[in-house]
Amino acid sequence: MDRLPAQDWQRLSALFDELADLPTGEREARLAALQPPELVARLRRMLASLPDEDSTVLVGPIGFEAQLAQALGHGPGQEAHAAQPGDRFGAWCLAELLGEGGMGQVWRAERADGLYQGEAAIKLLREDLAGPGLAARFARERALLGRLTHPGIARLLDAGEQDGRAFLVLEHVSGKSLSDHVRAQDLNLAARVRLLVEVARAVEHAHAQLIVHRDLKPSNVMVDDTGQTKLLDFGIAGLLDDSGQQADSQLTLVSGRRLTPAYAAPEQILGEPIGVATDIYSLGVMLYELASGRLPFGNRGASRTAVEHAVLHGEARRITRSLGAAEPGGPSESGPGRAADAARAAGDLEAVAAKALRRNPAERYASVGAFINDLQRWLNQRPVSVRSEDWRHRTRLWLRRNAALASGGALVLAALSLGLGVSLWQRNEAQASARQSEEVTRYLTELLASANPDKHGGHIPTIFEVLEKSRADLQRRFAGDDLTYIRVLEVLVATYSDMNRHDIAIPLAKDLITVSARHWGDDAEPTLIARLQLARIYTALSSPLQVIALCEPMLPAFAAAREGTELNDQYESMLYQLIVAYAGVARIDDAMATHAKAWPLVQRLYKPSEYEYVYYNSYLFQVRLAEGRLLDAEKTIAATQSSWATAPPHRARFVHRQRMHLWGMEARLGRPGGSIENARALIADIDALMGPGNSSSQRMRADLARHFVELGRYAEAVQVYAEQERRLPPEAAEHPTLRLPRESAALLARALAEPERSAEWLRKARRVADELASSPDISGPPRAEASLAVVRASLRLGDLALAERTLAPLQDLQAQPWLAAHAQLRSRIAQMQGELARARGQREASVPALRQRVQLLDGLQQPQGLPHWRAQLDLAASLLGTPEAAEALRRADTLRPDWLTEHPLDTLRAELGRGQWRPLWAGQL
Repeated sequence: MDRLPAQDWQRLSALFDELADLPTGEREARLAALQPPELVARLRRMLASLPDEDSTVLVGPIGFEAQLAQALGHGPGQEAHAAQPGDRFGAWCLAELLGEGGMGQVWRAERADGLYQGEAAIKLLREDLAGPGLAARFARERALLGRLTHPGIARLLDAGEQDGRAFLVLEHVSGKSLSDHVRAQDLNLAARVRLLVEVARAVEHAHAQLIVHRDLKPSNVMVDDTGQTKLLDFGIAGLLDDSGQQADSQLTLVSGRRLTPAYAAPEQILGEPIGVATDIYSLGVMLYELASGRLPFGNRGASRTAVEHAVLHGEARRITRSLGAAEPGGPSESGPGRAADAARAAGDLEAVAAKALRRNPAERYASVGAFINDLQRWLNQRPVSVRSEDWRHRTRLWLRRNAALASGGALVLAALSLGLGVSLWQRNEAQASARQSEEVTRYLTELLASANPDKHGGHIPTIFEVLEKSRADLQRRFAGDDLTYIRVLEVLVATYSDMNRHDIAIPLAKDLITVSARHWGDDAEPTLIARLQLARIYTALSSPLQVIALCEPMLPAFAAAREGTELNDQYESMLYQLIVAYAGVARIDDAMATHAKAWPLVQRLYKPSEYEYVYYNSYLFQVRLAEGRLLDAEKTIAATQSSWATAPPHRARFVHRQRMHLWGMEARLGRPGGSIENARALIADIDALMGPGNSSSQRMRADLARHFVELGRYAEAVQVYAEQERRLPPEAAEHPTLRLPRESAALLARALAEPERSAEWLRKARRVADELASSPDISGPPRAEASLAVVRASLRLGDLALAERTLAPLQDLQAQPWLAAHAQLRSRIAQMQGELARARGQREASVPALRQRVQLLDGLQQPQGLPHWRAQLDLAASLLGTPEAAEALRRADTLRPDWLTEHPLDTLRAELGRGQWRPLWAGQL
């Protein structure tokens, strides 16, 4: 289609609005009076897309359902079923109609399958929209939005078709819109900007997933009772339109494409390609409105034509210049109202809004991250990157931050000199930032455009496919432009980490550290933050040695960082990671020393009633577990239960993590809460929240499978591992730190359940052993756990040489000094040494190693349950025929857990009691 000039398009748009509201007869008369003929022909084509008068959807339940019945061809006695309270959609039951629009209805729904209590918002689409391809469209949409796991985004929980009706299940958010919240609370300008920063961070997360919102506005942001912002309607514009119930309905375009002209970028209104700059523009409108109480273009209540004309041809006044002008019609009840201290926006904040509102997308901020950085600079009373200020303004900001030092003429003179120097530096930085912004904008535009199905033979590429196509060319593309390359790497590292593609995220994170050190220096703040980003990845991979190696050297710099800097803001997070890492390698003293630094921070930053305060118990839980204090670990994590029901929605995944910890302890201690049924329910809850195949439910499945192995229920363990493997995403190529422990544990379960397939299992065992020996990234406890599983499987399958070769590195404490303090792992290593000796027919030679195993468990502060009983029974089997055998058996009986109803080893115990020793097959215990 040929593109009209803006002024012609504006006239066409206005005429379309006028004609669309006319009855058919009056419409034809009006068309006949119009000139030129080309304009009339174009209008006729546009009007042809409107529904006929007799097929107009009527507002209200009766008209709406009648329309559905007619569209679906229901005759008399075949009327479509009107949605009503009590109807089931999947696991959800409709409770209350919240709203109704031209595309369907919105209901509040309650969880109805009994797994847990919860609420959701269900959006029912009109039945006449159902078609053969709708299920596939929903599946693609669900997979796309399933990646949006940011706490500031309302999640899409499910989607599907039921009885011919398509539905979407979304997180239910209760609270007030952003405008209503700031007006009701009468928030000052800084508080409003902080809320906008939260919204922008959610948008930034979506952009990292290659998703553009396209309809950012205050009515699409909810603020809950805790003050947490939540962004709504993310990425579903092509499926749903609730214009009938939106707060800004007078400014909402309901025809071909969804947008709100007052917040829409010029390129949206003109129908041109959109990208990340489109959302940045809308954020700029929201910033302007939150500060001044007014829209930068047009007025509330104005016609769509007038608003679009103002956006395309008008110029936004500076925020402070609009403060004295009264809005036509008086103050609006639907806006946020003017901040009482709106005059503070003068200068820097005005400059930030002006850049975000540039008509040319290439002249706006290159990324939402850059927009956020300037808002943070303003909040911290630091110069923003977009305003070349005179030295007086810079000096004033510097003096305000350092008032205590600003005494004496010499210091004033030094401050003035510094301001002049910084001003010159800022000019160069602004020029570099402009070049950088242009490069980033071009890169992101090309990246988003590459997802066009036409470029992939009609196939809609996954986010992973789009990213991979661009990643190969990164170094060449940004050669010589370190700043731009750094910004792109930061986004890619975060994105691949969120996708659980740590195999890609780790080398990119290492590259980020290298480039940052080259540009700023090894000890510069951006380089230290990049190292912390890599440490977070290793924390997710349960690789404590790497976390310690990265974080320990940086501790002094983070601890000494000034308040308000990023290092200071991240200090608490670093301490948390170190507590878990130290616990992972049984460095209990270091873990408790770090706790002594972290706990005062928690008490200062959070109230006892806040979820973050209680969540700190999760870190202490890891320490108690490493100490072998199972009862104390259970008590510590159980203390968090009282906060689960009141935890804010964006902490739901952390609540599930606490539930996983508690289930693991209750399963080990034989509590009712550690049942298999509870484990299955927890897995279902995690999948419902985070989508199938997520890393948390995969970890929970691994915990359940290991529990089955402990109970001697090997076939059930194999089933869980098979289910886990089926749930892995098709493109999954996990990092060895995650993959090898999972493969080795599954191998052990299969070797125990089906030893007759030894040839097949041994081939896999040798491959895993070779990978463990040659993969430098897997070390510490993950490597030890995987190696021990291979050793035990090899013993069960009769390959003693493979068992000895895999066990040897674990016995070298000089090469792995961290193992010396890890009593629980050392006891298992001793177990394998004893079993290897016994498999060679050297029963007496196995006794010292098995005795050491029992002694190490005895040395822990609290009983270890099932492993302790098994270790003592193992020792008794090797002592049979000696004077110590009877006492060893008696002690084994005292260690047998009371809660254990039956176990395969009970048969062995009976045989030993009769003095019937038979060679044990290796790996039995």
